[in-house]
Amino acid sequence: MRRIENYILRFLSRKNGVAAIEMAFIFPVLLLIYFSVFEITMLYSLSKRLTRVASNIGDMIAQESSIDKSYLEDFEKLLTSTMYPYIFNDCSIMITGYWVDSDKKVTKKWSWSSPNIGITVKEDVPNSIKDYSSFVVRTEVTMKYQTFLMSRIFPNSLNGIIPLDKVFYYRQRLGGEVICRDCQT
Repeated sequence: MRRIENYILRFLSRKNGVAAIEMAFIFPVLLLIYFSVFEITMLYSLSKRLTRVASNIGDMIAQESSIDKSYLEDFEKLLTSTMYPYIFNDCSIMITGYWVDSDKKVTKKWSWSSPNIGITVKEDVPNSIKDYSSFVVRTEVTMKYQTFLMSRIFPNSLNGIIPLDKVFYYRQRLGGEVICRDCQT
């Protein structure tokens, strides 16, 4: 019995291998933190770029008095070049023009969306931007972000797709309204 007790005390007093055991516990946690920070940084960068695109599109349209589809289609190039070096095929743009009458009743005048739009759009104008007899431009830019690492580490628990959506509203600056000559109503 004394021999077993000495063996246990000797085992507990040894310092060899403690660093390896600590590393075995800490290393997976550090890897998980590293991958999480990487994904959060990517999401932040993409969200910032989408915000910039949606804001710029809405601002440029609000400065016009008359536009057409070819003008709106050029915004897809703006989206692609702003998102560079990231390449995503599932980015989409939806632009809508609304007229707010003297009773603050909103009427959709025209809309345009990129051909690859595969989302349902909630079309509303917030009360804070509704002004009597004004024209409002609503710009929405969406994309589905496929995580690089987390979906590969946990393939069965996460589908790895995070939807990003940015919506901006601008009032028309010049004249009464923005007219889109060949857009759908």
